[in-house]
Amino acid sequence: MEKLPDEEQKRLQRILSELSDHQATAEALRQHLSLLAASMSELSMTLEAIKGVKGLKPGTDILVPMGSDSFITAKLATAEKVITGLGADVAAERSSEDALKVLEARRAELEQALGQAREELGKLGERIEALRPEAERILEKAKKE
Repeated sequence: MEKLPDEEQKRLQRILSELSDHQATAEALRQHLSLLAASMSELSMTLEAIKGVKGLKPGTDILVPMGSDSFITAKLATAEKVITGLGADVAAERSSEDALKVLEARRAELEQALGQAREELGKLGERIEALRPEAERILEKAKKE
């Protein structure tokens, strides 16, 4: 790289720095997408569980997940009420129908966030692919000189 004119060296450094920044941002976006997808999966399971429990009669034996693939048996008190989180460790009791509406709205928000993150990741990928050939061209030029 010492053989390159100062202007070319600076250009290459800017490109490599930009590539590094874009790659770090892309990795952060991939992690964000992974978290959003996990939230979407959990939300979908919650919606299905509420729909499944909705038709059950009070007193029906159900399995309640405790974590680590462990369950306890319990009797359903009511299928008409669901406690849903509001955020900041605050929850509220709602009717099953209201809970479904709220959770469907959350799913729509998650889908929108997933779409935006995917679009941003795609644009970053395009920018990275646009910068690489120029960096390679400058490096090739340095090898020849």
